[in-house]
Amino acid sequence: MTAPTQTPGDIIRKLTADALAQCDASGQSRDALGRAMFESALRIWRDIGRSPDHIKAEIINAAGHLDPDEDFMFMRP
Repeated sequence: MTAPTQTPGDIIRKLTADALAQCDASGQSRDALGRAMFESALRIWRDIGRSPDHIKAEIINAAGHLDPDEDFMFMRP
């Protein structure tokens, strides 16, 4: 079996770029697009059987790392 040529990250980056371009071209809100994409991600996780607590933990963990200038706990100056 050969390895896939695209990772899930590659796929979503392309889809996101295309969605942003369509959103901008049609004058739609990028915020609304982000909310719709977030809802889709939640639906995917629910559909594959992740529990609400597991999804909540995933979101809280991601929210804890939103600042791109913040060092991670394991990093040293």
